[in-house]
Amino acid sequence: MKRNFILTGLILVLLTLVFAGCGPKMANQTQLDQLQELRNAADASEAQVKECQDKIVSLQAEKEQLLKEIDALKNEIQIYK
Repeated sequence: MKRNFILTGLILVLLTLVFAGCGPKMANQTQLDQLQELRNAADASEAQVKECQDKIVSLQAEKEQLLKEIDALKNEIQIYK
């Protein structure tokens, strides 16, 4: 009986140490700061992507306008030849 009691106590102590030592741990302030910096960088990158996409649309519209002007000028040249 005494042996079982000691063995049970040791098992409980070992299990407590294992679960306390191997369980999930809370993030420390440094890790939280790094996470926030990464989130800010991701937000800034998303903003840059949006700006680039808007610029692409703008440049495509400008390209179409310039191509129309080139065609109009080619037609004028044909008239004067």
